[in-house]
This record gives sequence, C-alpha cells and structure tokens, in this order.
Amino acid sequence: MVWKTACGCSIIWVSEEDTMPNKHLEHPEDTILDGRRVALRAVKQLIRTNKLSVKWDGAPAIVFGMDNGSFFVGTKSVFNKRRPKINYCPADIDQNHKGPVADILRLCYRHLPRINGIYQADWIGVGGGQIYQPNTIEYRFKEPVYSKIIVAPHTSYTEISPDAEATIGVTLPSSDECYMVDTNNAEVVPPLNWTEILKILPSVVRAKVPESRVELAKYINTYIRNGAVPHPKKLYEQLDAKYKGEVNVHTFKAWHLISELKHRLLDAIVVNGDVDCYIDGKPSDHEGYVTVSDNPYKIVDRLTFSKANFNLNKNWTHEKV
Repeated sequence: MVWKTACGCSIIWVSEEDTMPNKHLEHPEDTILDGRRVALRAVKQLIRTNKLSVKWDGAPAIVFGMDNGSFFVGTKSVFNKRRPKINYCPADIDQNHKGPVADILRLCYRHLPRINGIYQADWIGVGGGQIYQPNTIEYRFKEPVYSKIIVAPHTSYTEISPDAEATIGVTLPSSDECYMVDTNNAEVVPPLNWTEILKILPSVVRAKVPESRVELAKYINTYIRNGAVPHPKKLYEQLDAKYKGEVNVHTFKAWHLISELKHRLLDAIVVNGDVDCYIDGKPSDHEGYVTVSDNPYKIVDRLTFSKANFNLNKNWTHEKV
C-alpha cells in the first residue's frame, strides 16, 4: 500500500509481519536466556572488544538522511511496521508529530546536513549552552557549543526498509549549523584476558534455556528496578513455580558471571572526550557503550542507568525548543 505525505512524496507501507532494522540491542548477560551458544558468542565478543561506540543518553532518537534523492527527518517511527512517519518537508512534520517532538524535528529539518546516507542520532539540545540534560544524564561540555543544534550520531542504515542493514559506529563532521558529537572515542585499556571464559564456561554449559524468555527477562528487570539482583540461588528460589522447570540455578549463575565480566570491561573503558557526565548533580560515567561488530551488544551498568531509566519521567517530552 502507498501513502502520500503532505508534500506529495510516496511511502510504501510495510506489512505488520515485517521486522524493523533498528533491532533492540541486547545486554550480554541476557543472552543466556536465548541459548548457550548465543551466550558464549557474547562472552567471546566481550573479551576481544577493544573499540566501542559511546551511548549518549539523548532523546528523542532522530533518523535523517537522503531517500531517493530527497532529504528527510523523523524519529524511529520512520521504521514503523505499518505506517512509517517519514518527513520530507515541514508540512509532513505538522501532519505526523505534535508538541516538543515536532519542534525538535523542525529544528533538525532546518539544521541537519543534506548528506548521502541514512543515519540515527540522539537529540542533545539547542546550541549556545554548555550544560544539557536531554534525559537522565546531565552533560557538561568543557566549552559552550555554538552550533545551532547538537546531536550524537551512532548508527547508519543501508535504506529505510525492514531489510535495511544497520552499522554501529558513525562519525559525521560538525558545522555551524549542527554539532555532531563524536561517539566513537572509547577504547578498552587493557583488553580482557581470554582466561575469563574458563570461569564462565561450566555454568553456561549446565544452564537450562527457558522457553518463556520474555517472562524471565521481566523477572530479572524487577530486581534491577529496585537496585539489586540477588545471588543465583535466591533468584531461582523466588522465581514463580510455573517457570522453575524451564531454568536451573546455573541459568542465573551464568547470567551473574557474564554480568561480572561486562563490569570488568566497563572498568577498563577509557573515553577520550570533552564532556563530563552527572546524575542528580553527582559525577557519573556515560550511560553505556555499544560493541562495534556485526552483532553488537550494549554495555551498560544496569543497576545505575537502567534503574534510573525505568523510574524516570522522560524530561524531553516537556522540553521547550
């Protein structure tokens, strides 16, 4: 089915069965819920990772670029399964979006560069200041940013399509119109040791893989919301009886061990940047990182940032721009 935008461009609707290209990134520890081999692949990737993309805590997500020779902007709704909201002109923005999101998209349409490719970036704010808090984290730049808008690009796509291939790790040039935050400035010093896998392997091999993957992930997230995940035995004991036959203590032990490996990786990451991060006025690390690979994982301190995001009223929904 074809849909006409307000400025006369045609968009093909995709069926509800199609999948979005910007897939949700997994936490490496959650891969044990997907399978033992999947978990081992995640462990291997953590160990050999040396370069990462920095996750900036911006909002909303902005998708922009050239589509068949026409510039467009949008949110992640450009990848909607049914009616994609792709904005080729200000009239499209008026038709597809309301409130602060529409205001932000108008600024993006005006100031983002007309360059080849399709990109996703996080909105940071309007230029002219030095301190920004688009979401949970407050960013304090070393110097004021005088470009008209600030975004943090991180992903490129081959096309606007359910079949589009996504690539993590994007660097775009800044200009007086738009300051492009460098998100590819994190490295692991020193790299993790391959002997780490020997500590994790026995539990991964013995772990039972659940059929009710979504319910088990929600169960773990309830503890993350409260700021502490209990030891494996207690996790298993407090699990609803109807799911106990699907997992064992080794499932949760593997989850813990992979999480611990991830935290050792976090401790080894060095970011070469010109911004300091704060949460509630206290110095903080970045929200997290993403491994730069064909199968990327997000590397996040979930007890700090996921908990904060679970319990946050999104600031950007009330932001005036």
